[in-house]
Amino acid sequence: MKYKVLICGRNNALVTDLIQHTEAFFDTLSTSECWQDILGHFKLFKPDAFVCFVEHDYQKTIGQINKLKDSGYYNGAAIVLIGDADTCSLIEENARYSADVLICRPVTPDNLTLRITRYFDDIAEAKEKLKAKELAKKTEAEAKQAVIEAKAAEIAAKEAVHDNADNGGGNGDNEKKHILIVDDDRTVLKMLKSALSDRYEVTTMINGVMVDKLLDTKKVDLIILDYEMPIETGADIFRRIKNNPTSSHIPVCFLTGVSDRAKIMEVMMLKPHGYLLKPIDMDMLSATIRNLTD
Repeated sequence: MKYKVLICGRNNALVTDLIQHTEAFFDTLSTSECWQDILGHFKLFKPDAFVCFVEHDYQKTIGQINKLKDSGYYNGAAIVLIGDADTCSLIEENARYSADVLICRPVTPDNLTLRITRYFDDIAEAKEKLKAKELAKKTEAEAKQAVIEAKAAEIAAKEAVHDNADNGGGNGDNEKKHILIVDDDRTVLKMLKSALSDRYEVTTMINGVMVDKLLDTKKVDLIILDYEMPIETGADIFRRIKNNPTSSHIPVCFLTGVSDRAKIMEVMMLKPHGYLLKPIDMDMLSATIRNLTD
């Protein structure tokens, strides 16, 4: 694949020489220093790199580049600036982040080709490393989720045996206990609902907006409430629940991902019926629910 390179500069002979000597490696096109020409070529040519020969008036060039990056046609092209030693020093000192590649003149077409190609190779390598890292993280997360789901399934199976024993081996006529779970983490909600739905009726919410309405219209036997949530915290929701005569009797168990002593004391000051630390120990969760609903 050839990279598309747009070249801008006043020295027509230099630009022509560069185009002729790099055509084996790049699809090249030249443009003037006129802003409308540059923008038009970016719109139509969609270059991968913009090579600009900078004269002493480097501030004009930097201004056009900044303006270009704010336009809708920039599309992340590599900015390659070429100037004499003094100009490069000024750019390095005052606008170092304007250029992806900064080259001091004199520069040969071969050297320029090498620098641009190396830049794209480095970008491609960085993307591959990031992709591999993200894939590894995804694989690790999926493996952890599989372990959690397997554990949840194991607990659900144990609970089913426990229910069967309690009912003398029959189906039983007991109504399922209703558990409300409030947590802003959808993964946690999905996991808990999957683990508990065989034995309990489970309602999940990502915030406390609809808690009061649910408690006023439906019987709830236990509330599992995340302590750390944005906008309205678990503590705020807990106080609303306890201040409402229709829900004040319902046991509340907090979930918290913070394990330091001060935060735990803060939770306990509210006098909930229990609290569990994240990541959730499913055996401990199951035992806590049985203790608070039986």
